[in-house]
Amino acid sequence: MAKGGKEIRRRIRSVKSTQQITKAMKMMAAARLRRSEGRTAASRPYTDTLQAVMRDLTAVAGEIEHPYLSHLAPDVPRVLLLFLTSDKGLCGAFNTNLIKRAQAFVNEQTKAGRSVEMICAGRKGKSFAAKADAELLTAYPSFTDKTTYADLRKVSDLLTEAYLNKRVSEVYLIYARYVNVVRSIPTLVRLLPIEQLPEAAADEAERDYMLEPNPPELLALLLPRYFQTILFQAAIENFTSENGSRMVAMENATKAAEEMIDYLTLQYNKARQAGITLELLDIVGGAEALKG
Repeated sequence: MAKGGKEIRRRIRSVKSTQQITKAMKMMAAARLRRSEGRTAASRPYTDTLQAVMRDLTAVAGEIEHPYLSHLAPDVPRVLLLFLTSDKGLCGAFNTNLIKRAQAFVNEQTKAGRSVEMICAGRKGKSFAAKADAELLTAYPSFTDKTTYADLRKVSDLLTEAYLNKRVSEVYLIYARYVNVVRSIPTLVRLLPIEQLPEAAADEAERDYMLEPNPPELLALLLPRYFQTILFQAAIENFTSENGSRMVAMENATKAAEEMIDYLTLQYNKARQAGITLELLDIVGGAEALKG
């Protein structure tokens, strides 16, 4: 029993050490989540306003030809995917759900007779690309709350260059759209050509806008900015979703460690009590033997 009690004490110390680590990781994830959640919420009005401006301009401009709005090479049997994941694990099902969505996308494109090229931001996505039926062009560290428009310029240039040079027919993005701390949605977006903007309401479409320069010129100026805005919003939402998932996962791990400690403590007390009982029986038995 003494040996069993010693082993249980060792396991309790081990679980307590793990619990301290999960608590620390939860606090770090919570701090990062607060920062990135605020940044995500602050950028959404800008993104929504820009989308509304683009929608109104499209309504008054009528038919307009722009490389970002029409398929330049629809017959090219190749598409490009920008895949956002995290560099590290221990964030619940965050990366698993993203990888499932990416695998489904690759399967859909393969069935349609198109090959997939991938640009990954995050080590987990890079690992997936090495195993998937896709060609990895390049990989970057995962985007964080410190990512800026300037940081994304290199990625943006790679995506637009591949599309404008007619090397791929379409450009897609997979990221985790942040809903709340416990929920994020793996989302597929077609970046190029830009997906159809929501139609303007009837009263908005009938307004008589006075614009300078004219709507086609404004659209030509704003479409690249709109493309970069979508990319930036996806990057910060993905990072926010990652930290929300990590905080929840570490909180659950901390609770599980606490339950394990309680269980092991109970087992240790039982083993200790059994050991004491055996010692008492030995003493009583020895005393009785001496009397005889």
